[in-house]
Amino acid sequence: MNARSITRLVLLAVVALAVGTWAMKEFTPAKAITPGAETAATLGLIRPDGLTVINFHGEKRCRTCIAIGNLARKTIDEDFPEALKAGKLHWEVVNYDQPAEAHFVKDYQLVSSTVVLTTWQGGKEIKWNRLDAVWDHVGDEPAFRDYLGQNIRTLLNPR
Repeated sequence: MNARSITRLVLLAVVALAVGTWAMKEFTPAKAITPGAETAATLGLIRPDGLTVINFHGEKRCRTCIAIGNLARKTIDEDFPEALKAGKLHWEVVNYDQPAEAHFVKDYQLVSSTVVLTTWQGGKEIKWNRLDAVWDHVGDEPAFRDYLGQNIRTLLNPR
């Protein structure tokens, strides 16, 4: 083997190692932050009056899906503590791959992990908004928090 062949093999091994490392990080399950998370199963299909922020996800969650849920929860906890405490704002995490939760895929036209804002009054859902652009902002925490926060404020304080 000449030096050129050895160099190619070494470079190919480095690329293969980098791709393998990326794949392991991206697709290995990580722990999601869900303290105090309620589920549709525990709440039934009727949610409390007010605004519920729901982090929908599938059974298998990549790091980006987990980051969306973590950033949404962080935004709610840090930017809306008064609304949470007053019961005007609620947080929920739903795995739409569970048989009891599968109807949400049709109900909210879900195609992937996302955040949905749903407003309830008197046991009836009066409005919902799927925030698919969370995917566009997940790599930029201030932009993500601003996007989610603006949508929450709009529904919490309708004019």
